[in-house]
This record gives sequence, C-alpha cells and structure tokens, in this order.
Amino acid sequence: MTAHNSPTVATTEQDLDPVYAKRVLITVVSTVIVFSSSMTIVSASLPTIAEDLNSSEGFLAWAVTGLFLVMAVTTPIMGRLGDSHGHRKVFLIGAVLLGLGTLACALAPTAEAFVAARMVVGLAISSTMPSGMALIMAAHPPERRGEAMGWFQMTMTGAPVLALVAGGPLIEAFGWRSVFAGLFPLAIIGTTASWRTLTKTGGTSDVPIDWMGAGTLALGTLGFLLFLEFGGRSGFTSTLSLALAACAVVGITWFLRVERKVEHPMLRLDYFKRRNFTGPLICQPLSQFAYMGGFLIAPILLASMFGYSVGTIALILLFRPAFYSLFSPIGGRLSGKFGERIFLLAGSVLMVLSMAAWVGGAHWTNLTLVIIGLSLSGIAMGFASPSYSTAVANAVEVADLGIANGMSSTLMNIGMLTGIQSMFTVLGEGRAPDDFARTFIVGACVAGIGSIGALMMTKPSATGS
Repeated sequence: MTAHNSPTVATTEQDLDPVYAKRVLITVVSTVIVFSSSMTIVSASLPTIAEDLNSSEGFLAWAVTGLFLVMAVTTPIMGRLGDSHGHRKVFLIGAVLLGLGTLACALAPTAEAFVAARMVVGLAISSTMPSGMALIMAAHPPERRGEAMGWFQMTMTGAPVLALVAGGPLIEAFGWRSVFAGLFPLAIIGTTASWRTLTKTGGTSDVPIDWMGAGTLALGTLGFLLFLEFGGRSGFTSTLSLALAACAVVGITWFLRVERKVEHPMLRLDYFKRRNFTGPLICQPLSQFAYMGGFLIAPILLASMFGYSVGTIALILLFRPAFYSLFSPIGGRLSGKFGERIFLLAGSVLMVLSMAAWVGGAHWTNLTLVIIGLSLSGIAMGFASPSYSTAVANAVEVADLGIANGMSSTLMNIGMLTGIQSMFTVLGEGRAPDDFARTFIVGACVAGIGSIGALMMTKPSATGS
C-alpha cells in the first residue's frame, strides 16, 4: 500500500505563519457555524415546522435523523476526496452546498422538500468538516493543534446555544423560515472568505479513489445506523431490523476484504495497529454514547419527576453546552502541553461521574445532582474532544488527515446514535426513579469501558513542553 505523494501538513513559511493559521481557523468556523447554529433551531421548531407544512413531527424528525445518516455515511468518503483532490477544493464545494441547502430550507414548500434540503446540508457538512479540520491542522504544528481544535469546538458548541436564544424570539415574530433566511447570508460570507483565504492542501487527482471500499463502508455504516433507527421503532428482532443488521455485517466484512487488497485503500488498516489511533476511536465514541443518550433522557427526567415546563427544562439543559464550550479551549491548550492521553482519560472518568450524579439525581429527585451531571458531561467533552481530533490526526501519515478526520467523525455519530437508541430502549415506558437510575448506570458502564481506549495509548502525541 502506498501513501499519497502530496503533503497535507504545513511545509512552507506561509503555512506555518501564525497569522495565517488564525485566519484559517476563523474562516473554517465562520463557514460551518451555519450548520451548528441551525441544529438546535430545527430540533426545537419541529412542531411549528410540521404544522406549517401540513406534516407530522414523526416525518419531520427525518430532517434531523436523515441529516446525521448522510453525514455518517459520506464523511469518510469526502475526507478521502479531500486527501486526493485537495482539502480547499472539497471544502469550497461543501460551503456552496451548505449555502444552497440553507436557502432550500427557507424556501421549502413541503415537508419532503425540507427533509431533502436538510440532507443536502448533511452532505455539505460531510464535505466541509473533515477537510476544514485538515486545513486547520495543516496550518498548525502538531503541538498547537489541540489548542486550535479547542477553539473550534468552543464555537461549534456555543453557536447552537446562542442560536436557540436568538432564534426563539425570531421564530415567534417572523416564523421559522426567517432563521434560515438569516443564516443564508452568513453562508455566503463564509464561502467568500474561504475562497479568498484558504490555500491548497491535500493530494492530486492522479491518486485513484477506492470506490469499492467507499461503497462497502457506506453500506456497512448505513445498515447499522438504520438498524438502530428502525430497531428502536419496531423492535430489534423484526424482519426489517435483522435484514439491516445483516447488511451492516456484510458491508463491513466486505470493506475489510477490499482494503486488504487494493493498492490505494480508503483507510489503511495498519493504522489500527497504532495504539494512538485506535485508542481514541474506542474512548471518545463510547463517551459520546453516554453523553448524547444521557442528554436526551435528562429532559424526560426533568419533566416526569420534577414537573418542569419546556422553557425551564431548556434553561437547565444549557449547563451542558455552556461548560462544553468553556472547557474546550482549556482542554485543547493543556493537551498541547501534556498530551492527549490524559485528557481523553479525564473525559471518560468525568463522564462516568456525570452519569453517577444523574443516578443520584433520579434516585433522590435532587435537582442539584442533575445540574452537576449536566455540568460534568459538558466538562468531560470539553476536555476530551480537542484531544480526540488531535490524537487521531497525529497518529496517521500526513496524506491521510482527511480520511482520519472523516472516520473519527463517523464513529462519533455512531456512538451518539447508538447511545440514544440504547438508553431509550433501557428506559422503555418506565418513569420511576429506578428506571432512570438504571438507564444512567448503563451510560456510566459504557463510558467506563471507553476509558480502556485512553489507557491503551502509549504516550502523549504532542511535542509541546
């Protein structure tokens, strides 16, 4: 197996220029922030959108589910395209698609058109996210990547909070379409800034894309995620669910066989022998399992056991993204000095503690413990997320930054969706304290298993002091 022959990390004085590095970070963030800002708005506005488009909330939920399915399936492919054809080119294509998808959301005449537009947004993010992260890392030396990713995570987490605060009154005054109409100019600004600022990184088109590997990976990923989706609705032993599970097994098995044989694989399988590559891919997705599963169970807990209104619950839930956003740059900066292993481990431990706090909050109906659980979840992800991205990137060859970022993002999506479906299945229809406690114990166990991934990492990958 041969690597791409064009570098994807900084090799010139301009690339290593700290001023250029800051411009790249700001430019990438200003582009993808359109997506992160719209996520909370769409989730919170589904009843309003469904009523306006004469549809049901169940169907409109595909505006969220479908988007994540598209992202999970196509992100590795788009990451590899960035490695082969240049991250700037793929990022710009994604930026244009993001603008078009956002405009299509604002103009959608039907529910079907709205869901389709959100899937276009998902494809846009699968193009911009891995290549955008590769562009950021290419502009920073390895010891500064953690800090850069910390700021990136801070804005990506903080933007949805601000969007929810500003978007609520905007929707009440002008309707849900006004949010997307307001985001569309931001998408144009981000695309224009990207065109003017970003310089080329990545390979050249003379390296072939492993389309067979891409297709089989997509089949396996899509089969597994649809198995979770339909299994949660109709049962995991239904005919459809079992057929989807079989597709997932066949797809992944076929993918592994293909990758062992082709000259230019989609993903070099020998990377999995590197502990600093495999360790984070075990650790952080399992933390994400508990993080997202617990976060979606928390509103049910607050409504069922505490009797809070939707508005009050929304305010309480802000503790999680607030602490996530606050601690991301701190975790990123410190990981550059002490290495990623310690912060991935700290994230796993804090996630276990957050689940334990929720167990206590459910058992004793104690709001303070619930808030502590939300805060610890945010701190856990804030500490660990920059280290996750940086550790995976630093463990691969320079020509594989795009696919590495793509795979790390896909596994995070798989961890998220698996956690949501699994913890909802454990909770079932029960709303007693012990039902919630049992659900959070499952989250704690999974996050605890994830700590094994951090422990298996051999040494800090950062080279800072």
